[in-house]
Amino acid sequence: MKSVLITGLAVLNSEGDIVGDSILAYSGFIESLGPKSRFAGKYSVELKYDGYIMPGFVDAHLHLEGLGLSFEGVDLRGLDSIESLKQKLRNFKGPIVYGRGWDQEAFREARWPTRWDIDEATGEKPAILVRVCGHAALLNTRALELVKPWEAYPKLVEVKEGKITGIVYEDAVAYSLEKLLENTRLEPVIAGALEKLQSAGLVGVSTMSCTRREYEVLKRIAAEIGALPVKVSCYPDYSRKFSDNSEGEWVSIAGYKLYADGSLGARTAFLREPYSDNPQTRGILLENKETMKRAMREAEGKGLKAAIHAIGDAALDEVIRAAEEARPLEFRVEHASVSWDDQIESLTMLGAYIVVQPRFRVSDWWIDKRLGPRLKQAYRFKSFLKSGAKLALSSDSPVEPFDINETIASALSRCGQPACLKEEALDIREAVRAYTRGSAIASGGPLKFSGLLERGFKADLTISRSNPFEEFKVKPLGTIVSGLDSATLAKYLKQHYYIG
Repeated sequence: MKSVLITGLAVLNSEGDIVGDSILAYSGFIESLGPKSRFAGKYSVELKYDGYIMPGFVDAHLHLEGLGLSFEGVDLRGLDSIESLKQKLRNFKGPIVYGRGWDQEAFREARWPTRWDIDEATGEKPAILVRVCGHAALLNTRALELVKPWEAYPKLVEVKEGKITGIVYEDAVAYSLEKLLENTRLEPVIAGALEKLQSAGLVGVSTMSCTRREYEVLKRIAAEIGALPVKVSCYPDYSRKFSDNSEGEWVSIAGYKLYADGSLGARTAFLREPYSDNPQTRGILLENKETMKRAMREAEGKGLKAAIHAIGDAALDEVIRAAEEARPLEFRVEHASVSWDDQIESLTMLGAYIVVQPRFRVSDWWIDKRLGPRLKQAYRFKSFLKSGAKLALSSDSPVEPFDINETIASALSRCGQPACLKEEALDIREAVRAYTRGSAIASGGPLKFSGLLERGFKADLTISRSNPFEEFKVKPLGTIVSGLDSATLAKYLKQHYYIG
């Protein structure tokens, strides 16, 4: 690879300091930083931008395949009734009705939808409508006939008065999706997601619950075009894990994903005490301590990380107990949405990477009802940093938008919802550090040497039209991955793979 000079209005490090206007990269790695005049005659290619060059932003937790599908499906966000849900479905084109984003909390009917609600609107087409959190979904009668989720996950299929309602939870959601979409061509789905992520200013992502098909498609695209516009760390579900010992520069397996519990929205997050708005339940513990221990040890033995989803405080207790016994050198906790001082201290001592999703503060507008007086224990970003914990930021897209600025605004508590506590707000430097180097090192895989402007780190860079440390906003102008212009890669990708 030729030496590349990347030049802009200024180069900003993670603290917002100007360290020159140029970066010299060789073979994809940063060689030196400083004024352009220093590098005369030392490069063969120049990439010039009318913007601020900074460490590349990394989304440490999203769902790449789900995000790609969301662009082709029905957007069910913001609906206020089951009737409006049905109207959205009536004119859907395609053999399978896929939708995402509904929230029963906003429905005027004050209940969960059922298959009987949507059967008439979807007809003979199978339909699967994923709740906004991704931890529950509604299948119509035709989809139930095809998938038969009760055979694989009898306890995760809702039954009322002896009848299957069409609502499925947790693993049954992923299982149903996989069955219904197994004949869908994934190349345009994945390529479309990568192209949009790059245009948003991201240089890398961790894709959680990564399927074998998703991983193979990513590897195939990377091999065919020689790169990806966004680097991808893949985290297959531990229960469906697959192996690949190769460490790719663009995509590789970085760990295993496990679910200790569900979501607050579906009341399946596992709490120490019952839900304030439903004292009959504390949620569901989905994975026991012994399985978590085994996953941590197995992942470490392969140079990978266990990434354990734990939203509720009781689920977090189980993760901590497992880590105290397994003692892995590295592991991730996804979300940690409800946490107490003793848990934060334990996670810090154990060296866990805490991967949070600030935008949850906005979409969980009902959280004060769920938690009552425990609201102050929710989304404790500043407390994690004060304890010395390793913090990473992410979107969990398509659960939340992958927009960098929406994540940053929520991290800074500029969001006006009950969970946007001022005492837990990050400042802009803390947010940028957690969203660049913090997310890169938590992701691992092809991103382990990203997120820092130092010699020997990858030239994975975000270019912004404005200075985000002054305006609290990133205005994406371009991205660089391993010294290559991502927009050029994304354009090629779109031309050859993306249909739409």
